[in-house]
Amino acid sequence: MQKFYNKAKNMSMKKIIYLLFFFLFLFSSYFMDLVFSACSPSTPCCCQEYPGGAEKCFTQGFCCGYENEQFWDPVSCFKFDMWVEPRSTMFTVGRKTNVNLYIHNLGPYPDNYNLTYNITNSPNTALIKVDITGFDYIKDVGPKEIMVVYPTITILESGAIGNIFFNATSEGDNSKQNNATLTILPSDFPLSLPEFDFFSLFVIVVLSGIIYLYNKMRS
Repeated sequence: MQKFYNKAKNMSMKKIIYLLFFFLFLFSSYFMDLVFSACSPSTPCCCQEYPGGAEKCFTQGFCCGYENEQFWDPVSCFKFDMWVEPRSTMFTVGRKTNVNLYIHNLGPYPDNYNLTYNITNSPNTALIKVDITGFDYIKDVGPKEIMVVYPTITILESGAIGNIFFNATSEGDNSKQNNATLTILPSDFPLSLPEFDFFSLFVIVVLSGIIYLYNKMRS
């Protein structure tokens, strides 16, 4: 019985080892297939100038793509675009409002992006609140994929104006950055009672009561 158990145990261990080697092979094959080469006069690289074009050798730029299909790019293998919608708008004072910020990976590789922001052209930046919690690191944007995140904007006073300058940096190539600007126009006051918080409603009720009692005492 013990002999049979040991034999079965050895068989199981062999299967586990084979499976581990199999998955390691798949993992390494996938990442070895993703290649890019920096071209220089001393080490030129050869690839297609554009999809479907003839293969050429280059002394500058990069050959980007996979082992069986690479294309030349003069700047970088990690390119992306970004924009914000709306590009300019009015906000209701005190209301947390989301805007759409888009990241479009134009390169052949998955990439991650670090997102920051800066408030410019505002006489009082303290009146503009920006929350990018959960969106300051944008993960796993695939090749040609467009990902949207939702920064939250809160305006604290109707006279607040300025620009919110969003900046993203590619993790694959830290020298590659892009930006998008949201312009804040003079904002609206809250238009209806549900937009007030409890404290604001309390203040309104108290002031209304004081005015009522004052007018009643004078009459």
